[in-house]
Amino acid sequence: MTLVLAALALTPALSAADTAATDNPDRLRGSVEPVVAKRPYRIGVALVHLVDDYWRGMAYGILDEAKYANVQIVRLFAAGGYGKVTEQLDQLDTLDSLGLDAIIIGATNYDGYDHALQRLAAKGVKIIAAGIPVNSSAVSLGVTMNDEEIGKAIAQFICAQKPDAEVITIPGPNGPAWNRLRFDGFEAGAKQCPSMKLVGNIFQGDTKIEDGEGQGSDLMIKYADANYIYAAAGNLAIGAALAAKRMHMPAQLVTGTVTSKTVDLMKEGHVAMVVSEPGVLIGRALVQYTTRLLNGDELPNLRMDGTVPYKQFMVPIYQLTPANIDAYALDKYDQPPAGWQVPSLN
Repeated sequence: MTLVLAALALTPALSAADTAATDNPDRLRGSVEPVVAKRPYRIGVALVHLVDDYWRGMAYGILDEAKYANVQIVRLFAAGGYGKVTEQLDQLDTLDSLGLDAIIIGATNYDGYDHALQRLAAKGVKIIAAGIPVNSSAVSLGVTMNDEEIGKAIAQFICAQKPDAEVITIPGPNGPAWNRLRFDGFEAGAKQCPSMKLVGNIFQGDTKIEDGEGQGSDLMIKYADANYIYAAAGNLAIGAALAAKRMHMPAQLVTGTVTSKTVDLMKEGHVAMVVSEPGVLIGRALVQYTTRLLNGDELPNLRMDGTVPYKQFMVPIYQLTPANIDAYALDKYDQPPAGWQVPSLN
């Protein structure tokens, strides 16, 4: 079932003077110089789901940054999971009826959106890709991370620790582009460490904790001597780490996306390294780049990387280990405030 998580009507936006007075100067971590909208643009949002800190953090970052940028988030949808293309297309139809200036979309799949997005773009709606790639030239720009570089960074970390490691891999669902690109990068990094052995290597399931737990349990029974487990993203890794803990297996997790459980499991020795995927920061940058686009302002630091037909801003990679996790501001860049829920107003 399509999950319509919120129909949002925000409180009146701050004036530019109020924004300057209450601004948190490092909230954007230098990703882009903040601007204020020339008029209160109307923006709709459609994300994959809100069941992990990455997408919830992005939603929080979008909604909070809208106050600084003097834009209105008219409605925020979540499709309910990867592969929910039909559900998300229905949500785009609803957004189409709301007279929006822009739509921020975290697409549930790489393909299947071009016709709908081209139709919106023909009406003058600006399309901004959120967090993951989508195959459409109708997209004006994207804010994301370089998934191939994330995969390479994870492989290089393992190689530095144990060049002859046997690594169980849980690449994630079949369909989205982000996790396939990430696994491509991981395989490329592993090839630079010739003694490393990858086992598993099957795209399946979703990115939920139960997917990681189920796949991790099965693979650890089959490959009991594995040293590490590569999981595509946070909740997959949480599930696999919980399975390793329950089964008393020595394999440590390496992954992307931090959650509060990731931190606990890292301190217990079950997670060796995680690449920060700062959902809150990405959400803020999405609002700022959308505002700049609608203002007609300069769009700095965008580049083509050959994976999608539009330019993107790539958030730099930051690795977290037991040595630096306590010093990193997870609550500022990666995670929404404790207990935060998407506000709704019918």
